[in-house]
Amino acid sequence: MTRISLTRLSLAIVLLAGLGLAACSSKRVPLPACPRVGILGDAQKATQYRPGPGRDLTDVTFQTELLDYNGDCRYEEKVTVVVVRFMLQVAAARGPAAAADEAQVPYFVAIVDKERNILSRERFVARVPFREGRRRVVIGEELEQTIPLAGRRTSDIEILVGLELDHDQLEKNRRDRGF
Repeated sequence: MTRISLTRLSLAIVLLAGLGLAACSSKRVPLPACPRVGILGDAQKATQYRPGPGRDLTDVTFQTELLDYNGDCRYEEKVTVVVVRFMLQVAAARGPAAAADEAQVPYFVAIVDKERNILSRERFVARVPFREGRRRVVIGEELEQTIPLAGRRTSDIEILVGLELDHDQLEKNRRDRGF
């Protein structure tokens, strides 16, 4: 009977020690929040026209739009680098002047600091294929941005996404938004 009590006592000590270690390991310092991601309102939509001076509805090849995004981040190298992965939804609608079965949607991803200084900027082209009979298509673009923090907090960094626009497209968007 004494032997059984010692075995139970030993088991209880081992279990308590394990719980104590688990409690210690759960006191980790929480990781910072992911950097914010945003779609620039002035660069969210674009209308593409066929070459030439015409700019009415019959001259539209594609209308494109950045719809939404979702994603997450992880930290590397003892929280000195943040890797942000997100899915960007890109929509395109065929216009009456579209001759191609694929819209090419140029867009950019910029990393800015809290003073809006551009830390990096990359250009991408989403290819949106149209099957016969489809007028509007939405695709997902998977993106990954690796950002060295260099002493910055993630709350001081923002990822901005927008369509590559020419001057006329930008002015049209601003007029449409009331600016």
